[in-house]
Amino acid sequence: MSSPPSKDLTHFLTIPWCAALLTAPTTTLLPTPSRVPKSSTEDSFFALTLRTGETVPYMLSFSSPRAASASSSPAAGKVEGKVEGKTETIEQVSTLFALGPGVNGYPATAHGGVTAALFDEAMGVCMMRVRASAAAAAAAAAAAAAAAAEDPKNPPPGQGGVDIVTASLTVDFVRRVVTPGVVVVRVW
Repeated sequence: MSSPPSKDLTHFLTIPWCAALLTAPTTTLLPTPSRVPKSSTEDSFFALTLRTGETVPYMLSFSSPRAASASSSPAAGKVEGKVEGKTETIEQVSTLFALGPGVNGYPATAHGGVTAALFDEAMGVCMMRVRASAAAAAAAAAAAAAAAAEDPKNPPPGQGGVDIVTASLTVDFVRRVVTPGVVVVRVW
């Protein structure tokens, strides 16, 4: 690494199962801008309110490949992810959250609203990753278009700066989230 590891990374590397995920050769650490306080007050919930020693003191996001056939959807009902005898992979974005007793809604159990907020936040990290990938692809396409003497002032669709906000989130709680502890939320 060219810079010292973050406190978040250092913390999660002390937990064996987290270290195994983070040190895998296919893992790419991702920025988590929602943990940075902003003068606009954007992201204050995760940057300030939940960033205490008793709530969510550590949070770290990363991406890794996931076999497309590893779908957890029972509705799929078919074999997916095979392309000419090869297993197709897709990018999975994961976020680790260290949870303290300050998020409890019941003894040693995270509040359901906090659990839903973790899902929402992990989805937001994934959407930022998708947006960054799309922007890179659009920039490459725009460069190619400019090289082909097309009008670069008229960018292709999907290159706009629309804010990412949650329109709907449905959570079915299957079992409690024990605190204190570490959870990983995976999005693909």
